Amino acid sequence: MNFRKIFLTFFLVFNLTLLSQNSYEYFGILKLNGDDKTVITYRLIFKEFNGQINGYSITDLGGNHETKNIIFGNYDKKSKILNFKETDILYTKSTFDENAFCFVNFSNKIKFSTLQNKLEGNFEGLYKNKKKCINGTISLVGSEKINKLVNRVNNKIQKSKKLDVKSKDKFNTVKMMDSLKMNNLTSNQNLNIFWESDEVNLEVWDNGKIDDDKINIYVNDKLLLSNYSVVSSKKLFNIKITEKSIIKIEAVNEGSISPNTARILLSDNKRTFELTSNLKKLETSSITILKK
Repeated sequence: MNFRKIFLTFFLVFNLTLLSQNSYEYFGILKLNGDDKTVITYRLIFKEFNGQINGYSITDLGGNHETKNIIFGNYDKKSKILNFKETDILYTKSTFDENAFCFVNFSNKIKFSTLQNKLEGNFEGLYKNKKKCINGTISLVGSEKINKLVNRVNNKIQKSKKLDVKSKDKFNTVKMMDSLKMNNLTSNQNLNIFWESDEVNLEVWDNGKIDDDKINIYVNDKLLLSNYSVVSSKKLFNIKITEKSIIKIEAVNEGSISPNTARILLSDNKRTFELTSNLKKLETSSITILKK
């Protein structure tokens, strides 16, 4: 058996697969039909491979109802028609029942020549049982164009002689944009995650400046980790999941740099969720894991 030939064939096929797989990211808004004309922030990330679309969407970025959904669909290169629909909720900060969520179903003509393109059109809102809910319009811009604008604005802010260092840091648009891409948990916030496995791997660490932040972690009101100093190396736990398991993070202090921050990763063989807790002393946030 010629192993070298097999390896070269595999390498070629693997790289051709990567080259034919296109990744896209968009930011913008959903505008709902109706009297109140509600506008909701929206982020869309997906890959297109041989006409198939797979990825996820996030609504209400950084808000109290932030929700991440799985999306899938297809793209016809001849007609330029993009179809995708939200299917399952991965996580939500909303207190609404899962059956009350209105999922986006989109179909429109789109060109994917560059990441600077706009993605616009009407969408149909459907509940999980396929009954109609509220419709609206999508208005998104490619991340490449957004990032260029954000960097340009930030360069002007950082070069300004009218702003002090503290103000420049406060209005740093690059940091603001990065915060929208990160799942942050603040005081009294709860993140609902829908889970299929009977257990979850919980990892805790700090990937920023180590400043002696200390936390307590509870699982279903039982103390799992007490007065723990968060460091760069990951602390790993394996937790058995019941029908409803609640993980609570409590800030013991604020270290030398406020607020108290900790990175938390939840994973199994299928899904991975990474988030950051941002808490002041004695504040708490929680993660509710719901078995599907």
